[in-house]
Amino acid sequence: MRIIINRPIYINSGYRCKEENQRVGGVPGSYHLLGMAVDIQVKDILLSDLLIYAQEIGFNGIGFYENKNFLHLDIRPGPNHFWKG
Repeated sequence: MRIIINRPIYINSGYRCKEENQRVGGVPGSYHLLGMAVDIQVKDILLSDLLIYAQEIGFNGIGFYENKNFLHLDIRPGPNHFWKG
């Protein structure tokens, strides 16, 4: 994604231990617990545009958190899963 958008990507959250996941309100079974998820922000790009890039790249899990201005991206197996938070 970094190469495609040609901008720095800021990682808000990557791997989380169980305690940190609970502290931040993460769901049980979160892909963050497996090191398979990341929450990101990119300056000077609309979140909706970042969402399109993530879909085109092929992330299987995408959470769109417009109020908090970040995307959750994960590499879960199986069909694509999208949600708004």
